[in-house]
Amino acid sequence: MSKSKYVTQVCTSCGRESKMEIIGEVVGAENKVWYRCTRCHHSMMLDSAAKKKEDNIITYIREECVNYSPEKIFAVGVSIYHTDWDDMGKVTSKEKTSSGGNAIWVQFEKSGIKKLIENLQLAD
Repeated sequence: MSKSKYVTQVCTSCGRESKMEIIGEVVGAENKVWYRCTRCHHSMMLDSAAKKKEDNIITYIREECVNYSPEKIFAVGVSIYHTDWDDMGKVTSKEKTSSGGNAIWVQFEKSGIKKLIENLQLAD
């Protein structure tokens, strides 16, 4: 059986879950392999016996999640609960929108990856 050329992991540079291209083994280190993110092209060393995506199932506890509101500010790694969708997820990255606002990328249990607005300033 041949080895796969890619593995799905969260990139330490861009913070998004993406396909990581295997670019070579680490000399002198057992079970370590160099990977390159296919999105941001950042190279990093990972354990070659890393768990597959299916093994990295995250379970959320509703009481530990912060309720989502566009007016709030969220940190990467925070678990949130979206009341309209009745779904929990984890903030995976943040970015500036083209209009100058702020947005977060959230990996939800049911809805998948979604882009949400944060720190929305309402005009009085």
